[in-house]
Amino acid sequence: MKINMKHLSIVLLIVAGLLILGGIILLAFVVPNVSLFYAICLVFIALCCFLMGVGVLFLLFLARDTDPNFFLYDSKSGTNIPADELTFDRVNSRMSYFMTTLTTSQEKLWADNALNASPERFGINEIYRPLAAYKMLYDLGEIDTPEGWQLFLCASPATIDTLANALLENGENSMAEALRHAYNRAAGRDDYEWIRDFVMGNRKYISRRMMNYVRKNMEWFY
Repeated sequence: MKINMKHLSIVLLIVAGLLILGGIILLAFVVPNVSLFYAICLVFIALCCFLMGVGVLFLLFLARDTDPNFFLYDSKSGTNIPADELTFDRVNSRMSYFMTTLTTSQEKLWADNALNASPERFGINEIYRPLAAYKMLYDLGEIDTPEGWQLFLCASPATIDTLANALLENGENSMAEALRHAYNRAAGRDDYEWIRDFVMGNRKYISRRMMNYVRKNMEWFY
């Protein structure tokens, strides 16, 4: 069963509050009205409740997700949002920013074979490279203009190979093969309809794969 960490934190916070409140009530209202023996027992119980409540609060403090995550960090709150609140719009927006760290324009991404940049540009274990490949294809479908599809047709064979190989890193054998086929099919014919149909027909699949990839590798994006 998948645990919702946000809900768990709220439950633990309530438990801590009840323990501390219970300890205070025992000390303030119950202990003064009982015999010495019961007072000593109740004081001990109250202190245990108080200490357990403080202990739970301390553990919650230590468990805070304080290291900024590339996809989860919210600059307004200064903290990471819960992973289960991550949306594709957020992933897409963050990847748009990441692509600007590779080159200055979408045209240069394709013309300069930006996915073949040095490994350190793509993070630990080149974790961003497959995501960047998905993003390049998704953006072609997002703008959906003849000029955009020409970026694919006019790219060098090395660029298409790098793109396909980046997708293969995430097991996209069929997609990598389809891209190579589309590129070779259009060579010298200025025909982008096949690649357009392929990308537009798979935009939901691409966005879903991007989300799954981020969720599966979340710990690598810190």
